[in-house]
Amino acid sequence: MRISKPAFYAFGVTAAAALLAACSGGGSPSSGMAPATGVNSSSVGQVRSLKEHVTLTARISKPLHKRHIKSWVAKDAAAAPRLLFISDDGTNQVNMYTMPGLVLKGELTGFNEPQGMCSDAHGNIWVTDTGTASVIQLSRTGTVLNTVSDGIGFPVGCAVNKKTGDLAVTNIFDDTGSGASVLVYPNATGTPEEFSSSSLTEIFFPTYDASGNLFVDGFGPAGFALGEVPAGSTTLTNVSISGGTLFFPGGLNWDSATSSLVIGDQECGGAGASCQYSATVSGGVATITGSTSLDDKSGLPAGDIDQAVIGPRGRYFAGGIISADSNASSVDRWAFPAGGVPTNFNDTTVVEPIGAAISNK
Repeated sequence: MRISKPAFYAFGVTAAAALLAACSGGGSPSSGMAPATGVNSSSVGQVRSLKEHVTLTARISKPLHKRHIKSWVAKDAAAAPRLLFISDDGTNQVNMYTMPGLVLKGELTGFNEPQGMCSDAHGNIWVTDTGTASVIQLSRTGTVLNTVSDGIGFPVGCAVNKKTGDLAVTNIFDDTGSGASVLVYPNATGTPEEFSSSSLTEIFFPTYDASGNLFVDGFGPAGFALGEVPAGSTTLTNVSISGGTLFFPGGLNWDSATSSLVIGDQECGGAGASCQYSATVSGGVATITGSTSLDDKSGLPAGDIDQAVIGPRGRYFAGGIISADSNASSVDRWAFPAGGVPTNFNDTTVVEPIGAAISNK
């Protein structure tokens, strides 16, 4: 059963979860190490063996594009000072690109619904692999270092607290369809602490600020919703939005240059384009202070940008554009906060790019 986001809302969370369960295999969570480039599916806990492609966080979704290739990484990839990793939900792989040139340097295969991504302080990349209900840690040369299993729900996003090494994982909803949750694994290992709130019925993407406060976005009873787990707190609380209206959750980023929360919206203005909003957060209120419109290479408003990532010192944004035309999706880099037409792009290597993360050497 393949469920696009519009169809998901048409029949509700519980029914969607029931359909997902009907087309998934049984199993129990497990953890393991795969000392090889790319993902060895037999080493990852096969919690859900999805028979067909399921897209959870993208506004646009397309059939799985089967590719029969082996993982590969260019020999000079390790020498690159900065690499951009992009998860391609349309091909079940993760791609590696140079920055800022966006030259393809590797394709890692064997994933099952790879979606949101994040990086740690050592330049390693975490990938939420929704189909196996796990989060996979990759080195900057594509070797699997660790696997963290999620036995609660469908993981779609992650963030790393760069000071503590804690790994936050967002479940868009749980196995029963009764709610969403955030799991925080201390130092990215062991038993996680779970957070949930009635104000967030679906949770998409997380990010940490410089002080260790954790922010998440998603949907609540009234539409787009934000939440926060303050540093040291045991509660996920609601964050209201002032100064604008958001429609469809996209990636979250913390802009250390301006101490702002950058909130992605895949339906900017409700018009089907993607943009980023900058906001200051205080007293449980996110006040929008500016917006950045992102265009495609032709200068048209970018359609669906799921999770883009902000660059060092907040000078640029990078991520993928999902196009309704399967031959027109791309990986792009934009000036920030100027936005507009991308300064660089690669439009030949992705089908349905979802997550983005940067590895610094």
